[in-house]
Amino acid sequence: MFKIEGICDWCKQPSLVMKHDYLDGKHHHSCEKCNDFATMDVRQFNIGELEMRSKLSQVNLR
Repeated sequence: MFKIEGICDWCKQPSLVMKHDYLDGKHHHSCEKCNDFATMDVRQFNIGELEMRSKLSQVNLR
């Protein structure tokens, strides 16, 4: 899980980090301390991204 040494993108501290992937192709890394918030943050972004894509595809079909 937390096997990569790096900088947490949420607290900006050096630590072992875990990668979080966004649907738009970007990614960020979180430390164990920030992981719960990061997981929620990425999940909310991805839900919004899916909703936006769905709306855009509906507009394009009309």
